[in-house]
Amino acid sequence: MEPLKKVKFIAVHHSQRKIDSVKRIKNLHIKIRGWEDIGYHYLIDKKGKIYFGRSEKFIGAHVFGYNKNSIGICLIGNFDEEKPTKKQIQTLIKFLKEKVRKFKIPIKNILGHREFLNVTKTCPGKFIDMEKIRRMLM
Repeated sequence: MEPLKKVKFIAVHHSQRKIDSVKRIKNLHIKIRGWEDIGYHYLIDKKGKIYFGRSEKFIGAHVFGYNKNSIGICLIGNFDEEKPTKKQIQTLIKFLKEKVRKFKIPIKNILGHREFLNVTKTCPGKFIDMEKIRRMLM
């Protein structure tokens, strides 16, 4: 895996399944897609627990064209069909604040997957309001 150099963005994703697990996502990424590791750097379950995915030392596999300069965080669930839990959002905000400080990333560079150029997905889902997330980081 290639080393991750300068982090300029944080990408927020959803797993696109109401009932999901880190184990299933890792299996999908490694065994089905043939990647070396899970594509996301972190995952947050419905209870607000953070799981470590791919090391921050390495380029992720989560936003085509932006993997070399971004950290990927996946919220477990399908947020086109349901709202994230309060615990997920609370954990996400706290976690994003830590990463913004660590990498000195402008808040405007915290993006939902759909907000990156040339992306036609709804990820992280219609029930994730990225403008609201960014306001909560100020």
